[in-house]
Amino acid sequence: MKKIYVMLFALLLLLNQGTFCFAKQSLNTFNISITEVPSSTSTPSKDDSSKLSDGAITAIVLGSTFGGLGVLSGIGYYFYKNLKELKAGLVCGQKCPYQTISFKEFCAALEKNRKYTYLMKASQKSLQEDNYRYLIIPDTQVKTKTFNTIFFELPKTNSSKINFRIIQASKPYKIEKNLPNLDTNIFTNPKDKNVKKLPTYTKELNSNEGYLIKNGTISDLTNNIATITTENLSNKNNQIYAIIVEFFTDNN
Repeated sequence: MKKIYVMLFALLLLLNQGTFCFAKQSLNTFNISITEVPSSTSTPSKDDSSKLSDGAITAIVLGSTFGGLGVLSGIGYYFYKNLKELKAGLVCGQKCPYQTISFKEFCAALEKNRKYTYLMKASQKSLQEDNYRYLIIPDTQVKTKTFNTIFFELPKTNSSKINFRIIQASKPYKIEKNLPNLDTNIFTNPKDKNVKKLPTYTKELNSNEGYLIKNGTISDLTNNIATITTENLSNKNNQIYAIIVEFFTDNN
């Protein structure tokens, strides 16, 4: 019962602050305001606090608000199970997922948005291929001990699978326990309890230069909505980063 009261109180806080990012249309990540989803400011009881982090409470409340498994519930469940210390940070594209763009649109977007320092940095590692599709996340802040989530639509393809290459560019980051403390991953089935973090292999890991490049494959295309999630595991420092994801098939 106490847990229910905590969730209801968190729900009231969220509704009063009105901080959900519901874009009326997908703007391909540019000129779109990414709005913070606040963690609950209520304090669970001693028993509850050992079971639910503020981020998990936020995710569950969001799921309750929008019915069924809700907006963030799949991702929320994943982080509750695997990284309880992280809170929900920035979220966007829930109702109108970001769209991938063509190579021509990608080049035009870069030309018009040179003010984004880390996006320009990421573009230096990008492969210039006519048949690729691109997802762009321009310079964005991720606060310490939070995860940012962007919902996006997978490219349409006649192939049974899609390959991807994540280019993460940022300020220098740290390697902790052999892992980067700033990390980006793609999840499929993000609104389902069966949310899946896609396996990747690292092509470049350069913490001093602020680069992380990972490759992977999406073999299950039954759900065309996915998320790209960036985690800041640092206890001390907020981070600024940009992401370019390149999508391609084996036929390219």
